[in-house]
Amino acid sequence: MASLDTSRILVVDDDREFQRSLIKIFQKAGYQVNVASDSVQALAVIDRRHYDLIVLDLKMPGKSGLEVLREIKTKTPDSKVIVVTAFGDSTSHREAMAIGACDYLNKPVKRKEILEASRKALARFKNSFEVMG
Repeated sequence: MASLDTSRILVVDDDREFQRSLIKIFQKAGYQVNVASDSVQALAVIDRRHYDLIVLDLKMPGKSGLEVLREIKTKTPDSKVIVVTAFGDSTSHREAMAIGACDYLNKPVKRKEILEASRKALARFKNSFEVMG
């Protein structure tokens, strides 16, 4: 069932199949979705447009996901970030959360899992604006 939510989501992942899967999931849920295939493209897109939520792969060409996460939190600290990876370990999990990720998911990610994590992150995003406003 589609929501009336118009939150903007950026999917940053070099896996085209994973991108297509997330686009379909998020659009069906009523979100606006864009994609970036590497760190350079992701940071350029973030410079041009604000995203409420960024789904970020850890391993991709160019900078690592953790490096990109640091830059995202500097450029747009109110954007929520969910890290996704097929190469998860406790060290990268702790580091991602310490930098400011709001969740860390291991691939393969199930539809229900990514939607639930996204809804929680976006609820935190909206609550942070209500507190500030």
